[in-house]
Amino acid sequence: MAMYGFMAMMFVVAATPLPHDAREGPGDMRPARDGNIAIQEELDAARRTATVEAYDLFIERHPGHPLADVAREERQRLLDKAGGRRG
Repeated sequence: MAMYGFMAMMFVVAATPLPHDAREGPGDMRPARDGNIAIQEELDAARRTATVEAYDLFIERHPGHPLADVAREERQRLLDKAGGRRG
């Protein structure tokens, strides 16, 4: 009798409808966000922080990305403004 109750419970769980999002197929999913947006947001965060260390971290994480050149220029301007000339 206990086994029958367990089996009935398993059927109920298996037959429970999934939330709408979980039933959507691959064609119904939103496309992945463009990775460049996340990289731009990281550069924006470095700008808000406005420290050499923040720019260094960005450059280290994305050395070949075109925004790394922008970060290098902004980092250098920050150093120049602070009176330092390291590069």
